[in-house]
Amino acid sequence: MNSLPQNIRPLQTRKPLVVITGFLGAGKTTFLRGLLEATAPYQIKADVILNDYENAYLDSETLRATAASVEPIAASCACCEGMDFLIDLSVSAASSRNELLFIELNGTADPIPLLESFTLLESKLLRAPRWHVCILDARHLGKNTSHRRLRELQLETASHFALSHSETLTSLERSTLYERIRAINPLASETTPELLAAALASLSNRMTWSKPASSRQHGEFLFPKEKNHHTHLAHSFTGCQILLPDVLSRSVMWEWLAALPECVIRAKALVSTPDEPGIRRLFERVGNELMADPLEVPISPRVPSSAILIGPDLDPEEILASAHRILGETCTCP
Repeated sequence: MNSLPQNIRPLQTRKPLVVITGFLGAGKTTFLRGLLEATAPYQIKADVILNDYENAYLDSETLRATAASVEPIAASCACCEGMDFLIDLSVSAASSRNELLFIELNGTADPIPLLESFTLLESKLLRAPRWHVCILDARHLGKNTSHRRLRELQLETASHFALSHSETLTSLERSTLYERIRAINPLASETTPELLAAALASLSNRMTWSKPASSRQHGEFLFPKEKNHHTHLAHSFTGCQILLPDVLSRSVMWEWLAALPECVIRAKALVSTPDEPGIRRLFERVGNELMADPLEVPISPRVPSSAILIGPDLDPEEILASAHRILGETCTCP
């Protein structure tokens, strides 16, 4: 059989990934259990990676009846000391025969490091779309607790959210809660296990090119106007990596980061500057805010000068065009 022409890429199956976050006690495992039960009628199977402090092994037993496989991670946090194990399991799951992968992070995890790692390993993970569902405890969101910023951080990068412990809310309280959610993440869609299962069933076993196209799916993101009104849209938080020149000035880096589209929620760029040979600086943008003091990072041959960007439905071609315009034509997508 003749090999494919060089300009034709082979088809590979990309399977959906759902990352579930939420603060301690928000109801993540309850939502995951409902999601597994809701996918069962569609005859699609899911692998599960579960990280929840000491409860990982206990909770995993409650999921085995509905999940195709369950891998518990007992490390205290999957976004730091448990990261390597979680990434290894996620890469291994790419060869699974099962259609879906669900990852439940522990209650204090910052999802950004995981999203960044998935961006770097996209060709090995073979996961699309990558959805992030944040479970919001209606009793605590917006209140001045010691962990308020972490709760908001988990919501900032979510493609979907689900409310828990909201049964006793009055109409005014519910309306106020949605306003808070909208202020933190206006693009997230409310969902339920049943709605999410239906959307995942329509996506499972979809064939895409080995490198996803850069075209974007547009749609209207609505918030519920009444108690039983839910919306769902195939909105995906994605990542984009850009290889950069080895040396760039601080002023040019700030200019490029500031010029990135608003859909870029987080951006990190690792480069050397002309006035500091022998080290590199890690430039960051969080939302529209530029971090004023780039972190000093030793030069390592293992990590090229590059940028990682996270946001909803990023257009790599648009971002690369801005890099060419401001940083130079040598910028490329790996």
